[in-house]
Amino acid sequence: MSEALELRSRVRGDIAAIVALRTGPYAPPWTGCADPGRSASGEDFAIVALRVGEDFYGAGAGADGAEDGEADGDGRTARMDAAHEAFETERWGVVLALDERWGPHRELSADAYEESEAAGALVPPFFGALVELGYFGDVQTWDVGGRTVGVGVGQMDQEEPVVLFAVALAPEYATD
Repeated sequence: MSEALELRSRVRGDIAAIVALRTGPYAPPWTGCADPGRSASGEDFAIVALRVGEDFYGAGAGADGAEDGEADGDGRTARMDAAHEAFETERWGVVLALDERWGPHRELSADAYEESEAAGALVPPFFGALVELGYFGDVQTWDVGGRTVGVGVGQMDQEEPVVLFAVALAPEYATD
């Protein structure tokens, strides 16, 4: 199968999982969940790992003697960059398709909550779960049928895999 066909197939599967989250329960099991351990739920939200990349842990020192992440001697940095690019491409395929279906997306950022939680402040459970999973940055969201659904890409740290995830949450989380 060509890379383009494989990407289209994954995007269709991601969209089906997000559509199911729009009306399904917040609790597992979830359609399209690739790893329940990289997913989370609460009373009024679900965060579902749709695709999980390779683990970058344990590659050891590179050929130049540098520790992981310091240099590209073992090719890890190049593999990580390629993984991020592939997952971002998939995410934006989903975003473009859902923009056509549901209208323009909105950006939902967990950045302020990440800083608050690091400072020891209480944060809403959805944002606390995002931070705990390491899913930082923006999530593209749509308000559809009484829920907010969305898609994002995250990576807890440089040794962990890159994850494409979907969210479903009560609309009050998505308001500023």
